[in-house]
Amino acid sequence: MAAHAQPLTKPPITEQSRSEDRVRRPKPLTDFYGENRHELVQELAYQYWEKRGRPLGSPEIDWFAAEKALRTSLLASGIEIGPDEDLYS
Repeated sequence: MAAHAQPLTKPPITEQSRSEDRVRRPKPLTDFYGENRHELVQELAYQYWEKRGRPLGSPEIDWFAAEKALRTSLLASGIEIGPDEDLYS
């Protein structure tokens, strides 16, 4: 005996279901190209480190420079950066 497959159907989209979707789905905490700010700072700091010749020690030099560059870029683009200009909140 062959089983009969029933087609999958979606419930009709109504204004109520659309508004519920907007409420349930949180806005992702990302900026450019779907990356979060920490990842952007990390990648930029790595690029700065490479440009400096990959020296040992003092990773904070590149990290702080990357944070400053990203903060400046975000402010110039009009993106909110958080209370007290905190880059990560």
